[in-house]
Amino acid sequence: MNKPVRHPDRHFIPPTLAERFRPAVEDGQFESVSEAVFVAAQALADRLEFGVTDDVEAVRRSIDRSIAEDDYQDAEAVFARLRQRYGEGED
Repeated sequence: MNKPVRHPDRHFIPPTLAERFRPAVEDGQFESVSEAVFVAAQALADRLEFGVTDDVEAVRRSIDRSIAEDDYQDAEAVFARLRQRYGEGED
């Protein structure tokens, strides 16, 4: 009866689920649990939107749509930001 009311634009994941993302954050794959959840949710949304079960196909269709809509960033700009963020790669 006295359930807490959540704002419809705020989302919650259980702490046990959040902890499953923690190793990926600690390994440096993601900056935070929030970023990991965002990436996972985006992958699921792509699968649902394009009606596919294959992640590679969902990514391909998402990229195709971004190109068609001219909604993408130049690769050199992206790589420059990554180099600035993580430094130059070691050979």
